[in-house]
Amino acid sequence: MRRRYKPYPFFSPTSLLSSLLRRRRRRHRSGATTAGERHGLRRINLDGLRWRVFDAKGQVLGRLASQIAVVLQGKDKPTYAPHVENGDMCVVLNAKDISVTGRKMTDKIYYWHTGYIGHLKERRLKDQMEKDPTEVIRKAVMRMLPRNRLRDDRDRKLRIFSGNEHPFHDRPLEPFMMPRRQVREMRPRARRALLRAQKKEQDRAAAASTKDEENAKNAKSEITA
Repeated sequence: MRRRYKPYPFFSPTSLLSSLLRRRRRRHRSGATTAGERHGLRRINLDGLRWRVFDAKGQVLGRLASQIAVVLQGKDKPTYAPHVENGDMCVVLNAKDISVTGRKMTDKIYYWHTGYIGHLKERRLKDQMEKDPTEVIRKAVMRMLPRNRLRDDRDRKLRIFSGNEHPFHDRPLEPFMMPRRQVREMRPRARRALLRAQKKEQDRAAAASTKDEENAKNAKSEITA
């Protein structure tokens, strides 16, 4: 006789909607009176945290995301520990004015799957910037963070806004200064090629100047003769 397995519990859309509405009513009854509760900061321990403000206008996406990831993890502090969450709050402004290098605006593609067979979705970076530019920076930052239990807390500390307006004016905000870009030293082969090209250009210029001098002397001798 074939054994029958108990089916998995199925939640209908109406039951899910009712649970969400109950949760919303419960949250409304609790009374979010403070600014932190209104903006979803109740789960974050704000004692001793600094509020760092990042201006994304004209910044390269990857370099900005790497600096935000460092601040979120607290790696810029002497008290950093990989198992302790002591990162600062990060407020990112002007996400719509972020810039990328190369042809990433048209070549970079975000993929996700709906769960149905053959439903692999894709969206280019250009379309994502038009739809929601804050999600571009969030994805770049979250993919630089380690996947552990501290990931959700760090995600709550990241607040991104597409424009210059934000609701945290009552907080002690500190503008973050992007470090100067360190240009990597040129490789020996590329340096030798550059020196050869410079020497070739100098020889060509010297040959052209000597030729001009000879032409001038010949013309002068012809005039005197």
